[in-house]
Amino acid sequence: MKSIYIGVCKTRSDKRFEESFRNFTDSICRKYSVCQMVIKDVFLPDAQNLITDSFLASDYDYLLLLDDDQWGHTAEMLECLINANTFVATIKTYSRHYPYGCSLLKSIGNNLVVPIENGEGYVECDLTGFPMTLISRDTFEYLEQPYFRPYQEAGRSWNSDVDFFSRLKERGIKPIGCFQHVLNHADITEKNVKQKRYDDRFNG
Repeated sequence: MKSIYIGVCKTRSDKRFEESFRNFTDSICRKYSVCQMVIKDVFLPDAQNLITDSFLASDYDYLLLLDDDQWGHTAEMLECLINANTFVATIKTYSRHYPYGCSLLKSIGNNLVVPIENGEGYVECDLTGFPMTLISRDTFEYLEQPYFRPYQEAGRSWNSDVDFFSRLKERGIKPIGCFQHVLNHADITEKNVKQKRYDDRFNG
């Protein structure tokens, strides 16, 4: 039986996430050994490192990071992530901000990334964030501590994903995007994303 350590860094109260999270964990607990750790109102990289330290101190196979404003998690999504058979795999989702681009990104040079809008199956990416991201235990052998660090750019502290995936890329590891399923992000879903883009562009 594979074992999944679920980590959630929680900074908001989202009823859709909370209901989805309950249903998801209930749906996988018979097939997988599951542990969950939720850290509330802590600076994101610090919370991610606390979760990772706890994961690595356990004997669980995978760390599953979930964002606290995504919903629609399913057991099939988890199975898809595991079947990617790689270091890091992420389920497709969309940004909750206009133009609501796919959050699975590829580099086009000069520190620029663009959404992979029409991917199919498993696709190698350069940046994915951590909406529903499965990280294998041995991934952390390629990183120095702290595993998650804020990214400093233009006088701002950005989330830790840019630095995390950049350091893995230096070791020859890229995340795999899973386009077989789509996770909802706030009000953005696979069914309404095109209409939302149209409405915000022409009626916003």
